[in-house]
Amino acid sequence: MRNIRKNSSRRYTGLAALGFAALVSLAVGVRHSMEFGCRDLQWAGARLLRQHIDPWQEELAHAPNHFAHFSPPNYLHVLYLILLPLGYLSFHAAAMAWTAGDICLSVVCALLLGKLFELDRHQTLVALCVLWMSSPFRVVLEVGQMSFFELFFLSGAYLALSSAIGGLSLGMSLVKYSFSPPAVLLFLFRGRFRLLLFAAIVPAIGLAGASLFLKTPVVRLALEPLAVSSAPTAVSPGFADLMTLVAAGLKSCTTPASALRIAYAAGLLGSGVYAWLLSRFRLSPSEEFTLISLASLFFAKHLVYDYVFLLVLLCFALVQKHWKTKMVLIAGVILFWFILPLAERRTQQDDSIPFHYLAANFILLASILGYSTYLVTFSRRKFERIAALE
Repeated sequence: MRNIRKNSSRRYTGLAALGFAALVSLAVGVRHSMEFGCRDLQWAGARLLRQHIDPWQEELAHAPNHFAHFSPPNYLHVLYLILLPLGYLSFHAAAMAWTAGDICLSVVCALLLGKLFELDRHQTLVALCVLWMSSPFRVVLEVGQMSFFELFFLSGAYLALSSAIGGLSLGMSLVKYSFSPPAVLLFLFRGRFRLLLFAAIVPAIGLAGASLFLKTPVVRLALEPLAVSSAPTAVSPGFADLMTLVAAGLKSCTTPASALRIAYAAGLLGSGVYAWLLSRFRLSPSEEFTLISLASLFFAKHLVYDYVFLLVLLCFALVQKHWKTKMVLIAGVILFWFILPLAERRTQQDDSIPFHYLAANFILLASILGYSTYLVTFSRRKFERIAALE
């Protein structure tokens, strides 16, 4: 009885220390969001749409109505319909509302993942505290990015895979389509056509809604977000992904546009091969979501703020029974949440990082993806077969 009380006391003491550090980190993130102005917040696109001005056309034509110091409108139409209320606010008020929304979404995402992975209350709080302490979390708040919006809807999709709600949630996640290829391709290979059909409804409604505000022909309007995102300067180089590595490696031997096209092709091909591989195995929703979130970070271009998605891997690590496995996975999360971002700030040059550093990050992320895939597929099946023989 005394040992139980002692262990319980240690748990609560450790959680209190994590909670204090998390609140300090949260305060720093909120302060930075006000100081640096949430430059990636898609307020400008929503405001232009409210004024019946095509935000994607403005970006492509470099027209005078565009807000030059904001992130380009490279998301699907439905997002700007959702953000229309923010378009009626001043930018400062919209940034404050979005920051508060991001904090709330981070809590909701932790709760959803806690349910998906069947975490207890203590594990869920630990995961949330470590998330709030991380560098990607503070960067999300600082720049006003969409990462928690995406994580919320993908988590919802995996919690309700067999229902229309799951399909609609997946459709909402398509707004930030850099996370979509591995998940959509895996659902396609698994024959989840009903889920994909419901998912397709969301961008279709977004396109129809945007067309009510704009005079742009529908076919052209449908392709404009992709045209904006395909511009070489639309998105900054990634942190550890295949697309960024390929584009950086080809920079000296071809044009930026050609390098980007090849990089996109490599990312899509890699996503397709990996999704096909996973489709050969029967996985639980939590296992599948863990591997899909890692694959999305690995194959498509993602900056440091998108690595809040490693919250999925952290939750997966917390439910592992073997101590060594748990520690290896947690070490991978700590590496990308606390150590590599610090090194990135020291080595970053002209909004990019040196090729050798990018390659090292790529190898580390590939190792985490490979180990997690082996753990979920081949290794676990091997132990199951041994147990069945015994």
